[in-house]
Amino acid sequence: MNKRQLEEHIRRALGGTATHYAARLALDAVVTALSEGLRRDGEVRLAGFGSFRMVTRRPRRLLLPRTGAEHQLPERRVLVFHPSPQFPDRPSA
Repeated sequence: MNKRQLEEHIRRALGGTATHYAARLALDAVVTALSEGLRRDGEVRLAGFGSFRMVTRRPRRLLLPRTGAEHQLPERRVLVFHPSPQFPDRPSA
């Protein structure tokens, strides 16, 4: 699902009377709130859905098989999502 499809889903969920612009504003508000929460707290939890968390990956050594050259990948921050146990259709581990 892409952003345009999410906007359409929001528009229909609002009864189909909302404009595409209103649905876009609603989606942008949610995305902005998630981004600010991650930036400020490093974690956002949505009950019944899951949690988003920023984690720092350690630097890693990368070996290119074709050339045998070795590279060092720097430390970086990545976003991790963990679904809630109540999340619908959660794949069993």
